[in-house]
Amino acid sequence: MTEVKKNSVLIVDDESTNILSLSHILGSEYTVRAAINGHDGIKTAEKHLPDLILLDIVMPEMDGYKVLSALKSSEKTKDIPVIFITKLSVDDNEEKGLALGAADYISKPFSPAIVRIRVRNQIQIVNQMRMITAANRAKSDFLASMSHEIRTPMNAILGITEIMLRDETIPQNMVVNLNNLYNSGDLLLGIINDILDLSKIEAGKLELTLSRYETASLINDTATLNMMRTGSKEIKFKLSVDKNIPQALIGDEIRIKQILNNLLSNAFKYTQKGEVNLSFRVSDDNGNDENDITLVMEVGDTGQGMTTEQVNGLFDRYTRFNYEANRTIEGTGLGMSITQNMVRLMNGEIHVESEPGAGSVFTVRLPQRREGPHVLGAELATNLENLRASAARHIKKSNIVYEPMPYGRVLIVDDVESNLYVAKGLMLPYELSAETVASGFEAIEKIKNGNVYDIVFMDHMMPGMDGMEATKIIRGNGYAHPIVALTANAVMGQQEIFLSSGFDDFISKPIDTRRLNAVLKKFIRDKQPVEVVEAARRIDNRKKQEREETTQASMPPMLAEYFIRDAQKAINMLEEVLRKDGVYGNDDILNYTTGIHAMKSALANVGEKELSAFAGKLEQAGLERETEIISRETPAFIAGLLITIEKLAPYKEKKPGGVAAGGNDYLREQLQVIKTACDAYDRQAAKNAITGLRQKDWPPTISELLDSMPGHLISGDFGELSGAADMIMKII
Repeated sequence: MTEVKKNSVLIVDDESTNILSLSHILGSEYTVRAAINGHDGIKTAEKHLPDLILLDIVMPEMDGYKVLSALKSSEKTKDIPVIFITKLSVDDNEEKGLALGAADYISKPFSPAIVRIRVRNQIQIVNQMRMITAANRAKSDFLASMSHEIRTPMNAILGITEIMLRDETIPQNMVVNLNNLYNSGDLLLGIINDILDLSKIEAGKLELTLSRYETASLINDTATLNMMRTGSKEIKFKLSVDKNIPQALIGDEIRIKQILNNLLSNAFKYTQKGEVNLSFRVSDDNGNDENDITLVMEVGDTGQGMTTEQVNGLFDRYTRFNYEANRTIEGTGLGMSITQNMVRLMNGEIHVESEPGAGSVFTVRLPQRREGPHVLGAELATNLENLRASAARHIKKSNIVYEPMPYGRVLIVDDVESNLYVAKGLMLPYELSAETVASGFEAIEKIKNGNVYDIVFMDHMMPGMDGMEATKIIRGNGYAHPIVALTANAVMGQQEIFLSSGFDDFISKPIDTRRLNAVLKKFIRDKQPVEVVEAARRIDNRKKQEREETTQASMPPMLAEYFIRDAQKAINMLEEVLRKDGVYGNDDILNYTTGIHAMKSALANVGEKELSAFAGKLEQAGLERETEIISRETPAFIAGLLITIEKLAPYKEKKPGGVAAGGNDYLREQLQVIKTACDAYDRQAAKNAITGLRQKDWPPTISELLDSMPGHLISGDFGELSGAADMIMKII
């Protein structure tokens, strides 16, 4: 049977009779040590770290007050509780002792019962705190493990989905499904991150990373990311920027963005129509130093608003107000609690004003430090408000420019096969030479054999030998080239740990393609001579041109025909919208955005990448209800469609001609075959009949209806297909 370890007590007293007396009283319950002066008491405390110290006040050379001050100033002993031993009047010395950090007093001569009770009380507190600390440590270890376990499959789900979305030949309905899959996975990842952030807050391990940041970048990134949240809602997103905001500040930019994203996410969730406003300004009321300022940010909306009772409970964990009315709105109710804790961590304030039915305004005030004398100025502030900052970065993953780096060589180290597949797949557009291994041992062997890589991407947690140990060995062998950690452990804020362990950078899983893009450019492209980079770009442009020519030369006739028909319909719709001369209703904007979105995919399918990108820009203008851009730039897009139609006309399916034997009787017979196939959902029988009919000459009206049938068949709309057959029967 395992012996239970006793708690330990240190007695510091210059009188041996007192030490003997206290040892006799406490010896049966505790491990007792003693020191006969203050200096020895401090040394013994630092060496053995007792659970409790009994400290005499009146001692020669160094009295108890000085000893207590020394103990409390040491990192090793500052948390050890101290009970003073004194013959003095407790009343005369209690205030001084408690001010220094004493936990309690015991008076001489000793009462054994009183001594035991007061010591036992402190020991119970020590043991309870030890249990709490152990529980928190176990929870942190569990969350670190769960973070890795959850993020590893999420990395595969999101990574493989993104790889598939890059394939521009997949059908549009598959694109929709993959986008839904990606968005759902991204939402799940956000929930995981909220839970992990909450755990860090509870454990007191959510730390700030203070560094210099550009305010224009903070404002632009936040606005660009969140303006996408409008979706199909009739919401106007307004941004207001004070020209007197310093160009650079010192603070935790990532946490500030997280605060704003939480507030803006709620504003868009609970606003169906109207406005969402985001404003930035500064105040100089943060101390006497002119470089200490307060960054003031306001998020307002015209949404549901809240009652006083709802506002009072807003920052409670897991709270979602008016749940019955908002059951379709996604979320955990953790965001506002996390936001409040982050604001407090920054010594800031958050204030809420809200009225049911009128909306809410959240004001956040964060102390920051000015870095340099320059301010944004009127021009940059105006550009930011119009989302045209010169430093603007496109947040959407589809806007990442995958620059070819055929001169680059990387090694990917991960014990999970799906992770290797995802990482390698995400790097395919860069044309890198990518090798993979499944363990730290194999990575070490690769390096020992003389292989040199521009980047070694090293997984953190692997069986047998983890990434940190492997990196330490590789560095110990003299390898000085970049090693970047891949980690699914996002709980503890690992950046400093990785950088101090021989890594040059790290990327969290699931892999963020924007972060990957930045790392590849930093460690590969930016280290190459300019002429090497330019040569790679020229080769890539030539390949793109050859691919476009090959795509057009090998284009299936039916694809060209479908595109031309769809493009003509789109042109008619766009011209009808433009005739409104800028006065566009909700239906106009919806039709415009839907039509442009369809053409974006269709143009990509026929190899018209630049015009497809132009359609993406107009689609965004439709989503943001930018009527000026719609009116100004759509005519140029229509002209591009007309040129494309003319270019693809030679590829249209040529019909051999000749009137079908039996004329209308043959037509009726085949139309009935189509209707019967529709009733039976027999796609192949319908396709065969349609193909046979479209190879013959028919009057224009009938030909047009026949040409519409393949589209209905592809989309699985048998009702429309059967209806087209009925219309032809009525004509003949």
